[in-house]
Amino acid sequence: MALNIKNQDVEALLNDVVKMTGESKTEAVRKALAERKQRLALRFVTPQDSDRLNTFLHEEIWSQIPADLLGTKLGKAEEEAILGFGEMGV
Repeated sequence: MALNIKNQDVEALLNDVVKMTGESKTEAVRKALAERKQRLALRFVTPQDSDRLNTFLHEEIWSQIPADLLGTKLGKAEEEAILGFGEMGV
């Protein structure tokens, strides 16, 4: 199926991308659309996805945390230890 671009601004953008990447026009358009589709998909969380995430968190994650630790915050020293900070930095 052919794609006919009749917008000069779009054609100029496409030519710029092709020059920068060395890709064909087809590949540049394919990648751009795939990347946009991926970004758009991240914006939409269906109630089913949200329910699945909450179920997973309750059953697999939070259930493993001792009750006396739930809701407590880490201190600065604990955060730095987790991140690997020491006296000499990372």
